[in-house]
Amino acid sequence: MPQELIIHTPENAEIRVPLAGMFSRAAAFVHDVLLQMMSLVFVHIGFVFFMEEFRMNHRGLYSSQLLQGLHLLVLFVMVFGYYTYYELFAEGQTPGKKAYNLRVVTLSGQRVGLFSSLLRNFLRIADFMPFMFMAGLLSALITDRHQRIGDLFAGTVVIITEEVLPK
Repeated sequence: MPQELIIHTPENAEIRVPLAGMFSRAAAFVHDVLLQMMSLVFVHIGFVFFMEEFRMNHRGLYSSQLLQGLHLLVLFVMVFGYYTYYELFAEGQTPGKKAYNLRVVTLSGQRVGLFSSLLRNFLRIADFMPFMFMAGLLSALITDRHQRIGDLFAGTVVIITEEVLPK
């Protein structure tokens, strides 16, 4: 199995970039999930307090349901938008990936575009099914480039941005 992404330039040069392994990807994912959970808890608590205050002052059922819908929409955007935001505006590095010197790029080594980012992140659901990321884990185990299902469909890989040497 190749442990490098080989990029051919128009000048006929070959650039070799190390691919991220499963353990570093998993560690970065756990890091990101913990950050997401902390922010989701704060947003959720804020919405609960706001909705309770709103119910006491405005007894309308329709308004309450509208706020609940807005609450769910904000939570959805926070969960799915987190990865897409960082892939597009932080050069493919979520805080977790940055902590482990990882980056999401296309198979040609370019920055990930909007469509690729949305596709790979919505397919996290497929990675998650059927048994807690078992599909994504198996996909990463059997593919040469350690790609999960979302990476395969989006044409992306996770690379190591710089070698980390022990101190």
